[in-house]
Amino acid sequence: MGQLFWKFQLAFWAAIAFAFGLVFALDRLNVDEKSSGPGGFSPMARMLSQTAQQIVDAGGISLLNDLVTTWSNDPMMREQMVIVDASGQEISGQVLSAEALAAARAITVLDKNNQKFQLLIGSKVQFWPERFRQARQSSQLRMQQPAGDTQAGLPKPPLRTPPFWFHPLFLLVAIVVASMASSFLLAWYFAAPVRQLHQALGDLPQQQWRTQLGPNITGRRDEFGALGRSFNQMAQSVYKAILSQRRLLHDVSHELRSPLARLQILIGLVRQNPADLGAALSKVEAEAARLDQLVGEILTFSRLESGEVQLQMHPVALNELLESICDDAQLEAAAKQKQVQLTAVPTILVMGDAEMLYRALENVIRNAIKYTGPNALVVVHCFVDTLAKRVRVQVDDNGPGVAPEQLNLLFNPFFRNHSSSDGVGLGLSIAKRAVEACAGHIYAENRLDPQQQQLGLRVVIELPLLSAISE
Repeated sequence: MGQLFWKFQLAFWAAIAFAFGLVFALDRLNVDEKSSGPGGFSPMARMLSQTAQQIVDAGGISLLNDLVTTWSNDPMMREQMVIVDASGQEISGQVLSAEALAAARAITVLDKNNQKFQLLIGSKVQFWPERFRQARQSSQLRMQQPAGDTQAGLPKPPLRTPPFWFHPLFLLVAIVVASMASSFLLAWYFAAPVRQLHQALGDLPQQQWRTQLGPNITGRRDEFGALGRSFNQMAQSVYKAILSQRRLLHDVSHELRSPLARLQILIGLVRQNPADLGAALSKVEAEAARLDQLVGEILTFSRLESGEVQLQMHPVALNELLESICDDAQLEAAAKQKQVQLTAVPTILVMGDAEMLYRALENVIRNAIKYTGPNALVVVHCFVDTLAKRVRVQVDDNGPGVAPEQLNLLFNPFFRNHSSSDGVGLGLSIAKRAVEACAGHIYAENRLDPQQQQLGLRVVIELPLLSAISE
């Protein structure tokens, strides 16, 4: 059991203790208030003690005795009241002991003949225990007697002893046991999911980050359930990230191995035939450039994948960005007997990082130039949806397209749909991460004619629109 369990326990019992203390304090205040009144009596006894002389003046000592007898026999009265004369004898004829006289509160009254009497008020249980018991028993029997009972001469049934569960000690014990049980269950209810979560966190490294919390936690509709579901999502994300890093490491090692192997072969050929040094150096230079490109793209992809790139988000004129990229791409395309065409683009402002957007659009257009056919045309369209506040950049080529089942793989690192060794397979992967970093979306689809014949590949980039001015 952890600290949280005991904290719940202590908090519960602190609340119980505070409640008991508050009740006790209020009870003491009530007792003090009563005891601070005249005589420390109940309201009925207090009223009688204050008006005893007025009652005697109005109706004589007999009227006061009648009231005293009636009220003393009331089972709800906690005081016993009697009237005694100057000799200490009760006017009804009973002789009281010296202890009884000393324990009672005496209130002196005078009748019309100036004869002195005393109204004695004391506790029923301590002052006249036997008389109190008989009076109480008689009163209870009268209350239990059915109305219209004609068997007055028959002996009354004895008083029944209350069940043991009405005993104050038993009630106190029952309250304590129930409180302990409820506090234990409450603390266990709240501490159990925390213990399971702690155990799951410890199991993550041992289980290769595949640990998942069960439905006993994730199925809850409280904060613990939300925490459990968040934990499962976190574990899945970490597991996917680890798998992605492992695949990337494998692909990187494979990509580096090929140019390094070719360099070793070139070195071996030069050693065997030094006369071919010039041609070999040209090939070494090409392989070195390829390695430099590979390392640069790997570093860029890694930074985008890990979120280390600090984006500079500000309004970017997308039309100017596209015009600059297409002008540069046209030079590369012309060298390969291909063309790049940019359709009319209005003045468009998007919110994003200019460098990331440039890299993404450039990689997509260069990829289209690479795989389009000879003497073919790469067309770049731009559409604005002011209602949805989105802008859509569409790059169409005349290449062989991609098998439908491989469309989703185009943006994976080092994926190549063709056998060409040109490139390292990271261009579209970098474009995807760059576009998503700017709150955009990128996808690919095949271009088909009405007869469902392949026309080429289409890559679409959607970005949030800031503003657009038609030209």
